[in-house]
Amino acid sequence: METAQRIIPKEWSIKKVEDLFEIGRGRVISKKEIQQNPGPFPVYSSQTSNGGEFGKIGTYDFEGEYLTWTTDGIYAGAVFYRNGKFNCTNVCGTLKPRGHIDARFFSYLLPLYAGRHVVRTANPKLMNNVMARVSIPVPPIKEQKKISEILVAVDRIIRGTDEIIAVTGKLKRGLMQHFFAKSEWNRKKIADIAEVVTGGTPKTSVPEYWDGSIRWMSSGEVNLRRVRDTEKMITQKGFDNSNARMLPLGTVMVALAGQGKTRGKVAILEIETTCNQSLAGIIPNANLLSNEFLFYNLEYRYQELRDISGGEGRAGLNLKLIKEFVVPVPPLQEQKKIATALTSIDKKISINQKLKAELNLLKKGLMQDLLSGKVRVTI
Repeated sequence: METAQRIIPKEWSIKKVEDLFEIGRGRVISKKEIQQNPGPFPVYSSQTSNGGEFGKIGTYDFEGEYLTWTTDGIYAGAVFYRNGKFNCTNVCGTLKPRGHIDARFFSYLLPLYAGRHVVRTANPKLMNNVMARVSIPVPPIKEQKKISEILVAVDRIIRGTDEIIAVTGKLKRGLMQHFFAKSEWNRKKIADIAEVVTGGTPKTSVPEYWDGSIRWMSSGEVNLRRVRDTEKMITQKGFDNSNARMLPLGTVMVALAGQGKTRGKVAILEIETTCNQSLAGIIPNANLLSNEFLFYNLEYRYQELRDISGGEGRAGLNLKLIKEFVVPVPPLQEQKKIATALTSIDKKISINQKLKAELNLLKKGLMQDLLSGKVRVTI
């Protein structure tokens, strides 16, 4: 037998969702109802953050094992496993298992097929009548359970890694607040203890200025935090015919402008590079200021940097504002100790972020193999 993906094992069958589940829908639950009826029972909506939880109330409409899916909006087709007492809003469909099937297994399988049936309009939809007719491969129950056990175990490790990242991030924020709230330190304008420069952009209309061997950093790359490479490169001719200048390793970069939340973000160079005019490069006097200490201090004060440039509107930072920005200047050895402590925490966060990325790749591979029957589990 054949699915939209591949030939399935002979022990598997093809069934429609309506053959496996009783299909229902939630009801309109307003914010007012949530405020007036507080309680322990979750209300699930169309969002996907926080497991789709919209709030909690004192009553429940559903009890037991279910799948729910988002029927309307940008997350249409998203599927969740539910177990217990809960509620759903009217933008959620509900699937109650019929007979002896493993609901968790189908919480992994169904999204692979449901998304193909979403009607992509200004307001995407996957309504009950469409979901009912979605055809999916169904392995024997023992195989369903074994596959779900494997995927649940991977998800458990991913959640544990997420918790480590969150706890470590909270520790970092607490330490930054402790370190940078000290009032006894000297304070100086950045211009008094560092050189502040910007860059330039070679003409994009001149092909021979681009795709050379000289790195060129754009403002969006501050999101890397530690810049070890750049997306774009310029030629020597492009360098010579623009305001670009070479910035040394250790320069602290500040986004003067940029889309969304970019303005005010900082990064530190672990390479030499040029940059565009939407970035400021701060090159500290090494006898007075640790570049790592400055990087963490400015990162901690992100909102302050945005505020001095005019808040959340279209205003931008400029070199004058950066030069006049006042930073703490404790003794150099103390700066280095603080930077070392925060760097060690960052390394732990980075290790766990990489682990999470690897686990997600593992999960993706397992889902592709196990949910298609390409790889069979041992029962």
